[in-house]
Amino acid sequence: MLTQSFKIAIIDEHPMFVEALTQRIGQSDEMDVAFTAEDSETGLRLALEHQPDLVLIAMDIPGRGVFTLADELARRLPAARVVFLADVVTDVFLDEALRLDAAGFLLTSDPVERLIDSIRAACQGGTAFSDAVTDRLEYDPETKKYAAKVTSYLSTLTSRQTAVLRHLVRGESVKEVSRTMALSERAIESHKYRIMRKLGIHDRVELARYAIREGLAIP
Repeated sequence: MLTQSFKIAIIDEHPMFVEALTQRIGQSDEMDVAFTAEDSETGLRLALEHQPDLVLIAMDIPGRGVFTLADELARRLPAARVVFLADVVTDVFLDEALRLDAAGFLLTSDPVERLIDSIRAACQGGTAFSDAVTDRLEYDPETKKYAAKVTSYLSTLTSRQTAVLRHLVRGESVKEVSRTMALSERAIESHKYRIMRKLGIHDRVELARYAIREGLAIP
């Protein structure tokens, strides 16, 4: 009897990690890598073409922003599950991932076999959280959902605002963010204004320091 073969997509710009994970998934009887991509635009295009069952997305992918991509996938490929990959876990990233109803949040430092087991569990309808991530979560038996134990003021931002802020705190200009996210400069300025108003911050330097302190950006 043939078992179901789940199609996996990997969107990550780190070739050594992607190659190792692709090779190990290829050794599985029930999973295959449908495609890999290094940026959000290519990832979205290939996802719509291949319609994978599970999409692994790295937090630091170039392009429109990881959460914006995940939101777009949820809208256009509702059957596909999403698992985020990160080098470190922060409450801000975790809260946003949960808000998007992600199937998991894995750390790239986990042993490969642990990653494979987690990916397999997510494919089969379960959740995929690294141990360090699970320690930051609490489970609500009534809603049957996880929530971050600690929330940040940044959790009040929308997915797009979070993506804009991540670009801004990297030192990118409004023009550069506009080009990267395929939005008008006016839209970026509007997002920046709303972000600063929500957080009660009036200076871009202060905004960058706040984002770093809250774990949104690595200094």
